[in-house]
Amino acid sequence: MSDVIININGGNNQILPNATEAVQNFYGDSCGRQIPATPVAETEEGDGTERLTLYINKENLPDCLSRIAGCRNATELATLVVQLIEQEPLLTDEVVVKERFISLLLPHAINITKGKSIDNIRARINDALIKRPRRR
Repeated sequence: MSDVIININGGNNQILPNATEAVQNFYGDSCGRQIPATPVAETEEGDGTERLTLYINKENLPDCLSRIAGCRNATELATLVVQLIEQEPLLTDEVVVKERFISLLLPHAINITKGKSIDNIRARINDALIKRPRRR
């Protein structure tokens, strides 16, 4: 018996182990339309300002970006991130230590020259989280 590899990528899927063929018919007017391809460089690259709005309110974003740019080292950035946790409802202790969040901050931290790695900033954020006073 031969090995069978099944890759399932979204949508409705039928697995027919005894079938010799399967046919899928598309009905409707949207099937023939071409979806314009978006350039990958514009959607996935860039400075991440638009993606930061997933975590930080759009009204607070310009002020937040200027405060990030003012940070001179990773410890100051970590302290700022802990302050943002208190202000922004979408930021949690778990979110701020993730690589995807930290990588959005790094392009805006223009004054940090040393210790700008994701691991170092994550460690400084963890230190700042431990040092912060607990709310009652």
